[in-house]
Amino acid sequence: MAKKLSHAEDNLGAIEHSLTNVEVFIEKYQKLLIYGVIGLVLLVGVFFAYRSWYKAPLEEEAQAQMFAAVQYFEQDSLTLALNGDGANLGLLDVEDRYGSTKAGNLAAYYVGLAYLHTGLYDEAITYFKKYSPVDKLSKALVNGSMGDAYSELQDYDNAVSYYKKAADSDHSRLTTPRYLMKAGILLEAQGKYADATKIYERVKRDFPDTSEGNEADKYIARAQLLQQQQ
Repeated sequence: MAKKLSHAEDNLGAIEHSLTNVEVFIEKYQKLLIYGVIGLVLLVGVFFAYRSWYKAPLEEEAQAQMFAAVQYFEQDSLTLALNGDGANLGLLDVEDRYGSTKAGNLAAYYVGLAYLHTGLYDEAITYFKKYSPVDKLSKALVNGSMGDAYSELQDYDNAVSYYKKAADSDHSRLTTPRYLMKAGILLEAQGKYADATKIYERVKRDFPDTSEGNEADKYIARAQLLQQQQ
């Protein structure tokens, strides 16, 4: 019994010693601890103030500025969409001024599309690379657009690479078979018939109920015939 009491007293003494050390530490560094807590509170406050008083209004402003440019884009008035009409900003200015916002980010993709449709393929690629996809579908679309731009530049290796990325970005029957077929056609153009055949067979196997899947047999037969003639 005496041993148990002695052991308990030893434990109590150790705890008291630890508490004393903590008290000494707090007393010694009290000002630093207070400053640290205050700094953390201020940091959190600044973060929420930034989001509420700066970021949110900036986002609304960017969306408002972009509205007319998107309308011009949808009407195929690409010059006005890119450069504005004098009263409203164009997509280029929206991307430049509001690039940190969601609207500014989307403007980069619109600029890329506008340049793609007007034959400025290098410029299109530059802006596609600025765009940060917000979901799997947008990632598939921007990769596919990159593939289109490289294809127009006859840079088929990069084009095929981006078409494959687009196909694997979303795994959707809406986008995947479409971009796989584009990759297969370019592989054929390069004389890579075996690789093209594998692509077409994947479309037939994985997406038989799509228009691309329904036509896959025709492409498979053509690629195999061309391979035999090599």
